[in-house]
Amino acid sequence: MRIGIYLGDIKRPQSVGDLTFELSFVDEILKYETNHEFVFYYFGKANLFKNQENARFVNLKYYKKPQVSIHPFKVKFYKTPITSLNHRLKKDNINVVYFLTPYLFEHIEIPYFAAIRDVAHRILPHFPEFSATNIFEKMDKKLNLFLTGATRILTCNQVAKDDIKMLYDVIDENIEVIKLPTPNWVEKTNENETILKWNNLTKNNYILYPAQFWTHKNHIRLILAAQIMKEQNINLKVVFCGIDKGNKTYLQKQVEELDLKNEILFLDYVSQKELATLYKNAYALVYPCLAGPDSMVAMEALYFNCPVIISNHLGYINQLKNSALYINPLDEADIVEKIQKLNDIAIKDDILSNGKLLLKESTTKNYIDKFINMMDSFYLTRLCWSLEESYRSK
Repeated sequence: MRIGIYLGDIKRPQSVGDLTFELSFVDEILKYETNHEFVFYYFGKANLFKNQENARFVNLKYYKKPQVSIHPFKVKFYKTPITSLNHRLKKDNINVVYFLTPYLFEHIEIPYFAAIRDVAHRILPHFPEFSATNIFEKMDKKLNLFLTGATRILTCNQVAKDDIKMLYDVIDENIEVIKLPTPNWVEKTNENETILKWNNLTKNNYILYPAQFWTHKNHIRLILAAQIMKEQNINLKVVFCGIDKGNKTYLQKQVEELDLKNEILFLDYVSQKELATLYKNAYALVYPCLAGPDSMVAMEALYFNCPVIISNHLGYINQLKNSALYINPLDEADIVEKIQKLNDIAIKDDILSNGKLLLKESTTKNYIDKFINMMDSFYLTRLCWSLEESYRSK
C-alpha cells in the first residue's frame, strides 16, 4: 500500500515532546524492510528530509490567518494550511494515512489511523493553557470528529485508552495500545559537558526537570521542595530547562520572594547533547507533572542511568512500573522524602536495573513492528475497494 504519514509542524532543532516521537518514528521506518511505500507530509520552513527509494517527503505550506490565539498568554496569528491535505492525499493516491499528531483543519475522507498520547485538556480543563472557552469548545469538537472517524486510534497504555473511550465515546476494539518507545536520539548523541561548567554544576549536586514552562507541568512544587531542602541543609540544586510557555516569569518571581536564587537554575531550550549531559550527571529526574499518561522524558532519563521520581499518575505507574519512585505531585514534603530515599544505594540500583529491562522492551523498532503488522492486516480490508480511484457517497 501507499501509506501517508502526517508529521505536523516540524521545528528543528527545538524538537520536543510529541515531535521527538515523530522524528524517531521517521528515523526507524526509513530503515524498515517492507513492500509498503511511504509519503511523509509536514509543515516546515525548509525541506528537512531527502526522498528515498520507498519514501517521499512533501513540505506543505501555511498561511497566517488572524484568529483568536489558543495561547492564553499571548496574542498572535493562528496558522492555517494553505491547501487541502485531503485533496493532496487523494492526488497522491494514498491508500491509508497515519497521523502521528492530530489533524483538525478539515475532514479526511480516506481511511486513517491516529496516534494520540493524552487528552489532558479534558482532564485538566482548569489550567490556563486548556481553559480558553471558545477555543476549547471548537478544538474539542474537531478532535471528537477526528477520533471517532479514525479507523484505529493508537495510544500508549491502558490508562490513555480508558480516557479516550470515556471522553470521546470510541469503541474498545478501535483503540490499540502500543508502548511509548524510547526516542532514537539518545543512542546517537554525544555529551557536551560545557553546560555543567557554565552553570557551576557537578555530578549528583542537582535534580533535573526538563519541561516546557506550562502551568500543568507544576514547576512550583519543585520550588517549594527546594525551600524545604534549603531548610534541611540538603545540598541539591533544582535545574529547570525548557521553552517558556507563559509561566516562567511567575516562577522566577516566586524564587526571588523565597530567596532561592542560589538553589534554582532556569535554563532555556538546551540541545540534545546538553540534555544528555544533564541527565547523565543529575542526582535524579524529578517529574511532578499533573498530566499523564506517559513520559518520554522518563525513558530518556533511564537511558542515561538517571533515577526517576515521578507523579503517582496511574498512567506513569502503568508505563514505568518498578522503574521509578512515585510522588504525590501536590505535596512538596513527599517530593523531598522521595529524593532522600535515593540515598539508599539498594533502592537506586533497583530502579535503574528495572529501567534497563523496560528500555529493552520499549524500542522504536518494536513500535514500528506493531505498526507495520496493523498496516498489513488493514490491507485485507482495504482491498474491498479500489486502491486508485476515489469514491463519493451517493
